[in-house]
Amino acid sequence: MKPLTLAAACTHARVSRRMARRLLLYVLGMNVMAAGIVLSTRAGLGVAAISSAAYAWSQFLSISFGTANILLYAVFISAEALLLRAFPPSLLLQIPMALFAGLSIDLFDFLLPAGPDRFAAQLPCLLLANVTTGIGVYGMTKADLILDPGNAVVATLCTVLRKPFSYLRIRFDVSLVLFTAASGLLIAGCIVGIGLGTVISAWLIGRSVGAAAHAADASLDRWLRA
Repeated sequence: MKPLTLAAACTHARVSRRMARRLLLYVLGMNVMAAGIVLSTRAGLGVAAISSAAYAWSQFLSISFGTANILLYAVFISAEALLLRAFPPSLLLQIPMALFAGLSIDLFDFLLPAGPDRFAAQLPCLLLANVTTGIGVYGMTKADLILDPGNAVVATLCTVLRKPFSYLRIRFDVSLVLFTAASGLLIAGCIVGIGLGTVISAWLIGRSVGAAAHAADASLDRWLRA
């Protein structure tokens, strides 16, 4: 094997540095997102559509919120494999991501104190949770490494059904909310995990992602390319 030239060595070092920075951004983003997801449960006004099924079933089965998310991600990953009729490396990489996300959620579920019980304090808590979640989602998206199973299963449906992402994402979220509501009524006799917060998060999380991109894109682009 020929030794690396100085130029090649510098290029290799630069690529490795950039990958390390993207990985760091991804991990930080995931932890910020996990903190926001858990904080939304503390508000007590309802969680985001993508989290609603995991939160409700964590209550039904008396398991941790993080464990319920891992199980939900496993369902999404299995659905992707069935739709694709294959298990490509990009799908395989979602497994450790799902495990790490679940562990992060359980960590913050342990660390964050109980939430307020008055609406005047619950609403600010919910708004902070949604903004935090949006910032975390932005970080993960900006890192451009592994698509989370919730978005990946929608992307797979887009490929199979030849529909735009926004078209199917709205219907996917509505389906999750309906499933969660029906599950609650059948199992607990009431709706669990869905409320005003579910409606607010549908608007505010996306807005927070956009605001974070507007504020940080230029600086992060320079940092990731350095």
